[in-house]
Amino acid sequence: MIVVDPDFVRLMRRLRQEHGMSFRDLAKKAYFSRSYLWEIENGKKQPSLHLVKALDTCLNAEGQLIRLVTTAPDDQETPPLSRSGSSGDGPDHDVEPWRTHPTWPAPVGGPALVNESQWAQVAIMLYDVFVRSRPPLKRLGPDRYASLRRQDLTPFAVEAAMQGRAPHVECRAVSCQEAPSDVAALLSLNLDDAVVLRENRYLADGEPVQLGHTYLPTSVVGTSALATDRDLGPGGTFAALERLGYRTARIREQVTARFPTRHEAAALNLPPGVPVIVLLHASFDSAGFPFEATRYIMRSDAMAVQYMATIAA
Repeated sequence: MIVVDPDFVRLMRRLRQEHGMSFRDLAKKAYFSRSYLWEIENGKKQPSLHLVKALDTCLNAEGQLIRLVTTAPDDQETPPLSRSGSSGDGPDHDVEPWRTHPTWPAPVGGPALVNESQWAQVAIMLYDVFVRSRPPLKRLGPDRYASLRRQDLTPFAVEAAMQGRAPHVECRAVSCQEAPSDVAALLSLNLDDAVVLRENRYLADGEPVQLGHTYLPTSVVGTSALATDRDLGPGGTFAALERLGYRTARIREQVTARFPTRHEAAALNLPPGVPVIVLLHASFDSAGFPFEATRYIMRSDAMAVQYMATIAA
């Protein structure tokens, strides 16, 4: 159990104001939401140890904030925390509603095995570890397909390296099958037309962050390595396609979100309750021919999609 000295919130507020930092500024540095930080500073919620250490660093407290937080045995009663909900008294309304303490019914004929405060601490700890511990890996939109920037690396490897992450791609299977209806439409195929399916898993710093199901028309890949081999060598799929004469000149991407299937959750090591970002991508050559489509399944707690576009006059 975490015990917070009343001086913690006063010192946090004073340091934040002395540094001229808004809640938005502090949220960007600490990787916690503005609403959560506002609730901590106003005594609405208790901070986790991970947050305390992050605030001490971001506010240059030199250990002052850390010394105001101690731990106590779990059998001591936890002070009640008020629920701000979405009352509108904070700087924004993006409060994580699942952080409020649930009421757990006791088993018939006996006491509850785990008390409410213990469940709350576990939930906050898990969220801090899996969601807030680092900034998301950004998918850099059209820039990731620029040939000159790849330098014999896959687009994923380029963008991961640019963000200080160690990339790794696993090709888990290569098969030939009919294309799903939405993919067939993107590739201008009939529903019974066969495609080569390449199933990849992408990891950053050893952590799985996305899955990729790449569909390639058999008329494009023929009997090349794309149709048979898991290891395509430097540059991966797009370099192999360029060697066949298919260079990406235009892309089309559609982004949606949903909860993962059991297979996806297991492959991505997803914590319970974390949705996935689904990005359906298609590549076109300079003549407008669609030669590749990929459905990316991304961890919403570990990846973000970033685009920049020029607005026509």
